[in-house]
Amino acid sequence: MADAPLPDEALRRPWHGASDRAEDPAVAVLRLQRAEVEAMMAYRRAPEATEEQARAWRRLATLREKRMALMPTAEAARLPPLPPGPARGLTAWQKLRRRLGLMREPR
Repeated sequence: MADAPLPDEALRRPWHGASDRAEDPAVAVLRLQRAEVEAMMAYRRAPEATEEQARAWRRLATLREKRMALMPTAEAARLPPLPPGPARGLTAWQKLRRRLGLMREPR
């Protein structure tokens, strides 16, 4: 009993069209949110006060900054704050950008 193959239209899921709209800011925000959650998990699993934890926090702060840039201001203001960064959490370049006001404050 061989099943007849389904037409391509039947295989498309209308609720799963995010891969078709990669340029859409809403899709980019969702992808950044997922990456931010994964970075948060990596930060929380990293041993305390290590370079690995500092790298994970920098990645988390960078993803939050990118995500906030794409979100409306009202929605960005409702995001929960990031955990405090570890010692050596910011690179020298990030510290300079923050001092000059070129970097958004991680929340």
